[in-house]
Amino acid sequence: MTPRAYALFFLFLACSVVLGWLAYRLAARFGGQRARKAAILPFSAGFGAFYLIGHKFGIGIGPQVELLGFQVPLFGDLAIGFTAAMIAALLQMAVVSVRRRAR
Repeated sequence: MTPRAYALFFLFLACSVVLGWLAYRLAARFGGQRARKAAILPFSAGFGAFYLIGHKFGIGIGPQVELLGFQVPLFGDLAIGFTAAMIAALLQMAVVSVRRRAR
C-alpha cells in the first residue's frame, strides 16, 4: 500500500472513532451504558461499515470527492458509518436493559 492509502485508512479509522463516540454518547443520554468500554462496539461497527461498503463491496453512495488522491464518496460513507454505529449502540442498549430486567 502507498502512503496515501495508509493515510486514507487512518482517516477513516479516525472518522469511525468519532462517529462511534457520538453514537455511544447519544445512546448513553437515552439510557445506554456509560462505561467507556461500551464505546468499543459502536467504534467497531462504524469501521466495519466503512470497510464493507467502501472497500470490500466497492459501493459508492452519494457524490464523490477527491481525498488523498482517491475518489471517495465521503458523505455517503460517513452517513453509513454513523448509522451502523448508532444501530450497534442502540442494540447494545437494548441487550443491557433486557439483561438488567431479567435480574
